Amino acid sequence: MLGAGGIVGQAYQAGVLAALQRETGWDPRRASVVVGTSAGSVTGAALRVGVPATDLAASLYGMPTSRRGGAILQRILPSEAGPLPSPSVRSLLRPWALPSPALLTRAARRPLAFRPEVAAITLMPRGQVDISERARGLDEHIGGHWPDGLRICAVRRTDGARVVFGRPGAPPARLAPAVLASCAIPGYFRPVTIEETEYVDGGVHSATNADVVRSDGLDLVVIISSMSAARGAANGADGLLRRSVHRRLEREISRLEDAGTAVVSLEPGPESRRAMGLRAMAEDRSTRVIEAAYAETVDQIDGSPLLASLGAPIAAASAG
Repeated sequence: MLGAGGIVGQAYQAGVLAALQRETGWDPRRASVVVGTSAGSVTGAALRVGVPATDLAASLYGMPTSRRGGAILQRILPSEAGPLPSPSVRSLLRPWALPSPALLTRAARRPLAFRPEVAAITLMPRGQVDISERARGLDEHIGGHWPDGLRICAVRRTDGARVVFGRPGAPPARLAPAVLASCAIPGYFRPVTIEETEYVDGGVHSATNADVVRSDGLDLVVIISSMSAARGAANGADGLLRRSVHRRLEREISRLEDAGTAVVSLEPGPESRRAMGLRAMAEDRSTRVIEAAYAETVDQIDGSPLLASLGAPIAAASAG
């Protein structure tokens, strides 16, 4: 389970995954299911098209990659897209939308599931930054093929409902538009249209969406949550957000455990949070974030029999 978190979140995921691969011998590409939300959709798609976790970390760190992994990354990553523009407060001062009939109907049918913060995001002005060019390489590489076991979480803009592309019964989609939709931060990036329906960032519903696999009968779920804080302990300017994401993650973990699934969550500790800073889209922090994430993950592996035995057959991991 690969959560949201922007560019620094991708670096955190790369550091964690590289540590899991190198320290336990487990290749994250072998997971039976990979679920990605926002930044995690980029990481998950890369894993599912064949990029090793160690190459994800190496490419962000500025180090040489393996020949095969590097070749795939060269094909799927944007080459000349340039840095993303900074979000503008002025863009949010444009007129907001009125509640759509779909949103009102959904709220009336499921009042207990109604979340005002999600509903408010559906009313925000449409984002104006077009990120479609950043997925051209992925679309040319993968086309209409959907990798087995990959699920991408997005949110329908009309009513705030979560949609999990790649799951049985989900709307059909090509991989590249699904990843773009999962990353379309409301009010910042332009919504992505798939089958005449607009979608925005999957993190609107949840930064992790870990509960989407609660009915899959999995032995073990490993959650990498870039936007929360280990043990929910976080102060500073982003402390409230990180504690809130951690609380929602705890609820999702409870649902998984109630379904009989073992769960391990990896969340940024103090060093990773310092390295990540307050700007999710910062492009100059990847090296420090990867180093901190790797070190913290090694410590967690040492204290977790489930993580330490990931490289063994999954039955042995579950028994641990």
